[in-house]
Amino acid sequence: MSTIQRSLLLPVLVALGCPQGGDVATQGDPSTTGDAATGAATGTDVPTTSASGPGPTSSDTGATGDTGDTGDTGEPPGEPSGNALDQNALFTCDDRPALPPADLRLIDRDEWTRSVGTWSGTDLANNPLYPRAAHRYSTYSDDEALDPSVLSLYLDVVGGSGTSWTIGKWDVGRVRTVIEDPECQCFLADAAPTPECVDYFVRRYLEFGAVYRPASDEQFAALREFAQSVLAAEAGVESRPATIKRIAAAAWMTTAALYRPELGEGQPDEHGRLRLGDWELAQAIAYALTRAPAGVPSVNRTYEAGFTKGDLDGDLGDFLDAAADGTIKDPDVVATLVRAHIGGLDEERRDLLFEPHDGRWWENQGEYWMATGVRAFFREWLGYGGLADKPPKVEVAKTSGWMGTAVEFSYENTISGIYGYENTLVTQLDDMIARIVAGDQDVYRQLLTSRLFYTPATEGYQEGESSIWKSTAEMNRVYNVQGVTPQTREARWKELPENERAGVLTHPAWLGAHSLSFENDPNLVHRGKWIREELLCQNIPDLPLNVDAMLSEESREQSARQRISEQIDADPYCNGCHQMMNPLGYPFEIYNHAGFLRVEDHGGPPNGTSVLANMPAPELDGAVTSAIDLSVRLAGSKYAKRCFMRQAFRFFAGREETMHDGCTLVAMETAYDESGGSFTELLIALFNSDSFQYRVPE
Repeated sequence: MSTIQRSLLLPVLVALGCPQGGDVATQGDPSTTGDAATGAATGTDVPTTSASGPGPTSSDTGATGDTGDTGDTGEPPGEPSGNALDQNALFTCDDRPALPPADLRLIDRDEWTRSVGTWSGTDLANNPLYPRAAHRYSTYSDDEALDPSVLSLYLDVVGGSGTSWTIGKWDVGRVRTVIEDPECQCFLADAAPTPECVDYFVRRYLEFGAVYRPASDEQFAALREFAQSVLAAEAGVESRPATIKRIAAAAWMTTAALYRPELGEGQPDEHGRLRLGDWELAQAIAYALTRAPAGVPSVNRTYEAGFTKGDLDGDLGDFLDAAADGTIKDPDVVATLVRAHIGGLDEERRDLLFEPHDGRWWENQGEYWMATGVRAFFREWLGYGGLADKPPKVEVAKTSGWMGTAVEFSYENTISGIYGYENTLVTQLDDMIARIVAGDQDVYRQLLTSRLFYTPATEGYQEGESSIWKSTAEMNRVYNVQGVTPQTREARWKELPENERAGVLTHPAWLGAHSLSFENDPNLVHRGKWIREELLCQNIPDLPLNVDAMLSEESREQSARQRISEQIDADPYCNGCHQMMNPLGYPFEIYNHAGFLRVEDHGGPPNGTSVLANMPAPELDGAVTSAIDLSVRLAGSKYAKRCFMRQAFRFFAGREETMHDGCTLVAMETAYDESGGSFTELLIALFNSDSFQYRVPE
C-alpha cells in the first residue's frame, strides 16, 4: 500500500470532551476536535456530500399517494445509468480489463448497528448513516461521507457504541467477545488494570469491535493513549462502563472504523490496477453477502433466545481465517465461503434474532433463510421492502371477492404485523424467495413462475378465539385463500391456482409496493415502469417540465384501464413514453392496488390482456392474457434473465456496470447456466472476478 493510501487509514482518534468525565454523546465540538470522520484538521481528505438522509431508492420513487399521479416523476440524479448500455454488447468478453475505482466505503446504518453489537429497535439503530436517496442500491458508495449535519446526528448515538461491551454476563445484550474471553476480565473488573491488560483490551476492541481487521501500530497507539488518559481520570472501578463507552466512541470517530477500504495493495498490474489485500477482499465479500464484517459480535438479544451465530471471535470466523492465512484469494475458498453463508434450511431461524418482535413471531416465519445481503438485494431490486412505508391503501379489497371490516383490518395487519404473531407480507415474500434460493436451481425462472407461496395462518384468530380476531382472522384473503389455515409451516405453504398467481410479480407484497392508494389509480403505470427499468434494463425518459401527469377527477368512477387508455394511450404526446410502460402494466389489472385478485372491475370482468410490441428481444413480443402469462414469458427470456444478472452485479459489486465488465458478466452467465440456474454459482463467479477483486487508484 502506498504512503498516500495508508494515510487515509490512520486512526486519528478524537477525545470528545475532556478525560475527566462526561458523556461522549453530548460533549465535543466538531469544529474543534479534529474529527477524522470529516477529515478536519487531520490531513485526511475525505469527500463530503450535501446530506445523507432517509429516503427511498430510485426504484421506489413515484408512489406518492396522490391518487391521480401517473408515476412519471423522473429519476433523481445519481450514478450514470447502466441501463444506457447496449445489453447485447455488454455480454461480450472482448478482453477489455475491468477497471473498478478504488474507494473508501462509508458503512451504512444497518452495518453500523450490527457492528457495534446491538440490534434493531434500540436507539443505536436510529443512527443517521442512511445511504443516499439517489443511489439505486444501498450498496453504492459514490459521494457517501459524513457532512457536518450528519455528523451532528451521529454524535448523538456514538456514545452508546460500546454499550454491548459493558453488559454483564447474565444480562440481555451481552456479547461473547467480552464475557467469554478471560483476558478481558481484568479490564472490566480491576481497579487498576496493568499495562498488559489495557493493551489487550484496546487491541481486542479495535479488531473485534470497531475496525474488524488487524489494527495498525498507529491505530493501536492512539487508542491506547486515549484509554490510559480516561483510566487515569476515573473516580473508581464503578465508572468502568462509562470508561469503556468513551474508548469505544473514540474508536468509532475514526475513518478506520467508519470507512472500509477497497484500495488495493502491492504493485499495479499492466492495467494500472491493484488487487484488494487479503483483509480488504475478505471484508468486501462478507459485507456484500451478509451486510456485516467478518468477526461481527455474537450477541444475546434475549436470555431465552440465546446467542446469534458466532463464537468468542464473533461470526463469520471462516472469513477471518481465510483473510489471516491468505487463502481468501483462492477461488475454491471463496466458493466454499459463499456456499456456507448464502442461506439454507434452519428450523430455528437463528438469523432472525436481530429482527423485531419476539420468538413466537420468528417461529411463524418459513424454515428457509437468506444471508442478510441476499435478502437486501431481493428487497431492493424488487422494491417491496418498504411496503409498510407506502401511503395507506383505501378500500383494500375493492373489486375482489372479499369485503368487510375484518378483511380490511386483517390486510392492514399483514402490512404492520402489530397484532398476533404472523409475519408480514414483506417477510412472507422473503420466505418464498428464500426457499427458491435454497433450492438453487433455475432460480430466475422459479422467481417468476413459482406458485408455492408462504401465507399467514388464521387458526386461533377467529371470532370467539381471539380478542383481536378482526385484525387477524382474514389475513389469508389477500391470497384468495378460503378456509382456516392451521398454525404450522407445512399448512402455511400453499400452491396457489395457476390462473391466479405465478412468481414474485404476482405476490401481494410486490403488487402493493408498486401501487398508489386507490384501486383505479394508474397503478399499472408504476408496475409497467418497474418492469421496463428493472427487468428489461431500459430507461424511461424523464417527464417534461411542462406536463402535468395527472388523471382527471371526472374519470374517478372508471376502471384504471379505461382511464389510462382514454387519457394517456389516446394522446400521441403522452403515449410516446407510456407505450414503454402501459402495455407491461395492463396484465396486472387482474389484481387491485393491494394485490387482491379481482372478480370484477367497475362493472366488467377483470382484463389483463395486452399486446407487447417493440420489446428489446423478439421472444418478448406478442399478446399476453394476464400477469401470469407475462411472468412466464419474462421467465423464458434470455434478455430479461441477463437484466436480472446485471441487477445482481450492481448490488453486490456496489456500482453500475460498464463495458469493461463484459467478461465478468459473461462469467456470471456461464456459471449460472452451466450449474442449472444456481444463484450461488452466479455470486461465486462475481466475487472471483476482476470486477470485484481489483481497483484502479484515483
